[in-house]
Formats: sequence, structure tokens, C-alpha cells
Amino acid sequence: MIDSKKTPIVLVTRPQQDAIVLESELRERGFSPLLSPMLKITYFDGVVPSLDGVQALIFTSANGVHSFFSRTKDISLPAYAVGEVTAAAARACGCVQTVSAGGDVNKLANLLISRCDPQGGDLLHIAGSHLAGDLGRRLSLAGYKYKREVLYKAEELGVLNERCQETLAGCKMDFALFFSPRTAVKFVELALSAGFDKEFETSVALCLSEAIAEKLQKLPWRQIITASAPTQSALLNALDNVSLKVSNGV
Repeated sequence: MIDSKKTPIVLVTRPQQDAIVLESELRERGFSPLLSPMLKITYFDGVVPSLDGVQALIFTSANGVHSFFSRTKDISLPAYAVGEVTAAAARACGCVQTVSAGGDVNKLANLLISRCDPQGGDLLHIAGSHLAGDLGRRLSLAGYKYKREVLYKAEELGVLNERCQETLAGCKMDFALFFSPRTAVKFVELALSAGFDKEFETSVALCLSEAIAEKLQKLPWRQIITASAPTQSALLNALDNVSLKVSNGV
């Protein structure tokens, strides 16, 4: 049973770079963040990707944004982002011509097709070495010139960090946030390999999508909740709602 009298502990599985702003927001909402990244992000060194003949930039993660603008200050091109967090990162770098697709790769493809000209130049996707979805295929089939530049890699970590293991061992983790199927799969793998199982019976998992929720089924969560939309704001609203219910004994 979750103790409604203590500050709820929320596991954050995002990479360290992505978790900083989220950590602050969780504290403002009255939660105690527990950071245990599943992935380590490494930016590659190199020159600025050629922007000749490019009509728009595509970002499917904040890491793509940071890796690109660590190489250039050129903000002349419009940018299309998969979700609001990624869009906010681009705008913070000065790229004010940024449009968010609302957190869904399929919606991002539709947005690009509706707003860009197949004859207007390349669509340059700034990405990592591991790519989910078929954005490039969708755009190519629609007649667009799709290019992908890999500027960073996301490596899976091999163990839950010490604080996470101590919290799980004491059955003190109240909630856990998951943002991708890949991190969900890795978390389940690491938790089971460390001998944790029944410790999750008092914890609630919150996910951006049903695809992520499906990957968490091997653990005996008290509850698995999917956000109403694949956005961080929707996920945090779901967290607020379930936390309120728990504190009221529901």
C-alpha cells in the first residue's frame, strides 16, 4: 500500500540529459524524483551537416536538437518536432519556426506531408543510431527526399543504479514513468535480473502509449496507466490524478 503521508517517490527512466527539466517539474508538483536512466546519450563529434537543398529539419528527440545545435547556430530553417518537449528544446535553441506533431511519429509524418513540398528540397532528420518507427519510409513513399544524419547514440545501461535498487528493496517506489518501449523493456530486464518482482505490487507505472504499457506486463504492477495523449504533459497529468486518488485512499 502506498503511504499517502510521505512525499511520493517517482522513478524517472529517461537519459540524464532529458531528465533534468522533468526532475524540476516533478519537485514542483510535490513528488520526489528517483533518477535511474536506462540509456546513456553520447553526442558524436563532427562538422555541421550540409544544409544545402534542405527545406526543413526533423527532430524526433531533444537529444537530436541538442546534438545539432551544439554544432551550428543556424536557425534559418523551419523545424518539425515529434512532440512538445522536443519542440521546446528547439525553440530554446532559437529555432522559433518549430512545429510540434503532438508526440506521435505518424502524426509527424502527416504534418510534414501536409506542410512541405515534395519538390521543395530535402527533409533532414537529425537522429540517433537507434531509430524507432518508419518515418523515412513514409516520407519516401509520399515522394519526399528524406535524409538522415546520425549525430548521437543511445547506449543501454547494464544495471539499475544503487539508489533505485535500495528504493525497490524497501518497496518505497510509488510511481514509475516510461517514455519509450526500449526503456521499458530494459527496465524490466534489469529489474528481473536484480531479483525484483513482488516489490512492484505497490507501485503504479505510467506510460506514454499502449505499446510501452505492453512491455511492462512481466512485472506485477499495482496498476499500469497509459496517458490520454503521447505527451509529457499528459503523462504528468495522469500522475497527478492517480496520486490524488491514492492519497484519498482510492
